[in-house]
This record gives sequence, structure tokens and C-alpha cells, in this order.
Amino acid sequence: MRRILLLIFWQFGLLAGIRLFADVVTLKDGRQISGLVESGNTQELHIKVGDQSQTLDIHQVQAIWFGGSSGAPAITPPANPKAAPEPAPAQPNSLVLKDGTHIAGRWWSLDATDMHFLVNHQLQHYPRPGVSGVTFGNATLPVPPARSPPPPAISPQPPAIAAQPARAPTLARSSDSAPPQPPPSARPAGAPPPVPSGGLSQPEEIGAVYFSNGRDLTALERNQAVEHGSGASQYFEMPAPQSRVRLKEASSLVFVVRLPKGVEPGSYSLFPLVTVKGTRRTRPQPGRRGGLVTWPVDIEKTEESSSYIAYSFTVRDLPTGEYSFSPSTSNDGYCFGVDPSASGK
Repeated sequence: MRRILLLIFWQFGLLAGIRLFADVVTLKDGRQISGLVESGNTQELHIKVGDQSQTLDIHQVQAIWFGGSSGAPAITPPANPKAAPEPAPAQPNSLVLKDGTHIAGRWWSLDATDMHFLVNHQLQHYPRPGVSGVTFGNATLPVPPARSPPPPAISPQPPAIAAQPARAPTLARSSDSAPPQPPPSARPAGAPPPVPSGGLSQPEEIGAVYFSNGRDLTALERNQAVEHGSGASQYFEMPAPQSRVRLKEASSLVFVVRLPKGVEPGSYSLFPLVTVKGTRRTRPQPGRRGGLVTWPVDIEKTEESSSYIAYSFTVRDLPTGEYSFSPSTSNDGYCFGVDPSASGK
């Protein structure tokens, strides 16, 4: 009987320790959700609360604190909590390590073992045990308080460790099993992008789309598309009637993008845009409820390293107008416009 009571007390102590060190997600409306953060990407965050998993819109997340407690640090609330939410996390985000280091960059993804964070346009990998948290926009995350030791086990021979809850797979992450990679040397500010022996300059930012003229790259205009409507009337809208990046009409146009291994280039689509009331928006596909008009793109792998793969997107016979490349994992839009070619050329 005494042994059974000891085992019960030990289990209660273990459950208290789990609750004590839960992850804490703070939303932009001030709500806090405690549980186990399982995975995340540029669109969603998956957290397990009790026996159920919840999916959160990453654009509504203000901060994530790993291994928090009931005394989780207060997060600075947004200036106007009733204002319309931003379409995407403000830049830069901030990654906070256990040693107090703050790293400015951009949230990319999270899995069971690593945090993946874009720093100086390079995807870096940080082991989860060394990360205190991450903030989005102008939120601040204080250095977490010192942890008190877990309650001692009363029984000298505790029962076997229970199986850990299964973790949801991470969408669009850079690698499923690759170990953390040391950060590469940063390129000095203002320095031109590296030029390989072939002479073609390389994309500076992972995931961004560039126009290529055969040697030099031009970054496309980056916007955040805002979703409107639903069903057959759904569309995505971007500000301004046309892009500031202008290309000349040609039989073929070539674009390039560099992606981490494991991210499919086919997740990028080319959307023709129509200008309505001073803004650009996607066009509905006739006869398909909720479908959007896209233009065919030929994809070819051009270069591969230990961490990244570069692809070329070739677009043929593109008529004049406004366009945007956009990945299915985010509302990022890489925009450009096509103008008529010079007469006689």
C-alpha cells in the first residue's frame, strides 16, 4: 500500500513539472496558450494543449516562449489591440537564446529538434534546448527567470518513463533530419552578391524570386497579399496599381530562386494580376470555385549545395501586364510588370 501511494505522489510531481515547464504562445490580442509547441512554418504554428493539437495562424502570434511556467514573462502588447492584424509577422523577428543573446532575422520553421531562422539572408539552425523564445514585430521577450529544480522523486525506483506524445510533422521545413549547421560567415554590408565561376550572380535572400538577364539578378518587388472574399469571390490583393519592377516583353523570361533542401519549387505559382481601384489583385479562374488564374512555369534545377538548391523559372510568351510569384506556404508576393518591347525588336 505504501509503495502505491509513493508511486501516485511521484506521478503527481511529474505532472506538475510538465505544467511548470510548458511552452507559452502569446497572441496579438493578448491571449496566452500554454502547451507543447510541436512544429511551425511561415503559415502555421502547431501546439498541443492537453490531449488535443491546435493550429494557430502564425500571423496572429506575437511571441513564443519555450519551457515557460505559470510565471511566464509579460509580453509587450500591440499599440492598438483592436486594429486589424498584420498580414504577416513584422520584420525583423527576434530569436532569444538561453544565454541571453538576441538574434535579429526572420522566422522560417520549427520542428522537434531545431529552430530554423533566416539571419543575414542565410538559413541558420538552432537546437531547441538552447532557445528561450522568439518574438514577432516590436514585441519584447524578457530573459526568462531562473528555473527552480523539479520536485524530487519520492520513490528511489520511479516507474518506467512514459512514451512522449507524437509530434506533428513540420510543413515546408528545410530538412527532416539534418543536424544543426554552423552559421556561415556573413557577407559584409554593402558588398555585392558572390559571383561563381560561371559568372551569374546568386540570389541574396532565401525564398525570394529574382529576374535574371543571363548574368545579373534583379530582385522583384516584395509585397504581402491580403485575402478578401470567400468561395468563388475569393481574391488576394496587393497595394499600388503596378509594380515598380518593369520588364520588357520577350519570348521568354527567366527568374531564379534559391530554396532550402526539402522545400518544393512547385509550391511557387505565377499569378496574373488585374488593377482594380488603384490596387492589384488575383483573377478568379472561370468555372472553378475558389480557383485562381495562373501562368505555366518551366522549373529546372540549376545548382545544389549541402543546404540549398537553386532553381530557374522560365516563363514563355508572357503578355504585358502585372504579375506575382507567390509560394503556397505564405502570402509573400514577388511582383513585376511586363511592358511592350521597343517597336521593331
